[in-house]
Amino acid sequence: MSKKILILLLLIFLSIYTVDIYAESNYNWQELIDTTQSQLESNRSDIVLNYTLAVAYANTGEVVKAYEIIDVFGNNVSREEFNQALDPYLKSLATYQNRDNLLLLNYAAFAEVINRNYDDAVDLFEYIIELDPDNLWAYNNAAAALVEIEEFDKAMNYADKALSMQNNEYSHLIKGLVYYKRGNYVRALFQATRSRSLFRALAEDEYQDFMNE
Repeated sequence: MSKKILILLLLIFLSIYTVDIYAESNYNWQELIDTTQSQLESNRSDIVLNYTLAVAYANTGEVVKAYEIIDVFGNNVSREEFNQALDPYLKSLATYQNRDNLLLLNYAAFAEVINRNYDDAVDLFEYIIELDPDNLWAYNNAAAALVEIEEFDKAMNYADKALSMQNNEYSHLIKGLVYYKRGNYVRALFQATRSRSLFRALAEDEYQDFMNE
């Protein structure tokens, strides 16, 4: 085997190995998905179980599935009902910065997004990143919340960080949205093409907000 071929194979191996390390969360989200799906078989309408599944999907890159679950909330559940159901789980996070439960922190962060408290959501997502720095989806979640408060530079930095860990459509979608909001439609279109199936799936469905209280 020639030296050039050996070096090429080594580089390919290292790139694959690096992706596997960086994409791995400190929390076993896939196990949570499996467990929650099993629990939902006997209680399809449970708010917390459905929310748990959405949070888990968001942390494994299944963005469309997460949106679809939240969309069910939008059609059938008010924010008040959602917050009441989740409140018992969040009481143990009286001081978020002193906690290290990734599931509860994600509960809290996405709840802030649902309640449109995006600044608080960003704070929580950034704390989650400190605890779970190898989970690329945590960076995307923070970036998406930052877009809502028009912190575009920081959102782009987080999306780029996620892309440096592993190429993924959600980061490209976030970058495309930032370019669009800034009026750079050529770059927005380019990023949209790189988000491919995710862009089409989210564009084709009209997702609902929560019911009026």
